[in-house]
Order: sequence, then C-alpha cells, then structure tokens
Amino acid sequence: MEWHAPRVQDAMTSATSRSTASASPRTNSGFSCGSKRTCGQMESCEEARYYLTACGLSRLDGDGDGTPCESLCR
Repeated sequence: MEWHAPRVQDAMTSATSRSTASASPRTNSGFSCGSKRTCGQMESCEEARYYLTACGLSRLDGDGDGTPCESLCR
C-alpha cells in the first residue's frame, strides 16, 4: 500500500471536529454541562434543573420526583 500525505482540508475538518466536540455548548440560561456533579456545587435551583434535564445528571433527583436538589428547589 502506498503512503499519501493527508490533505489539508482533511486535517482542518478533523481539528474542527475535535474542538467542537470538546466544547460544552452554552444555553440562554448561561449554564453549560461542566464539572459540577452534586447539589452542593449548584448555585441555584435553575442551575440544578439545567444539570438534571440538559446534562442528564439524574443523581441530583435523589427521590425521583423530578425536582433536583430538594434543598435548593423548595
């Protein structure tokens, strides 16, 4: 098999894909799925709801009632 240097366009597309995939998109709320994992790290009920719904952090809803971080969301 003969070796060929990668085309410039392929290298650019690959680099763009990597940088886009690693970035957490921000929403209108200003929150993004990041390093927060527990209720103690949340600043507000709105942030906890975002992490529960958009980021899939089901551990924030310990009793399964749909309300995350009971101490924040009363």
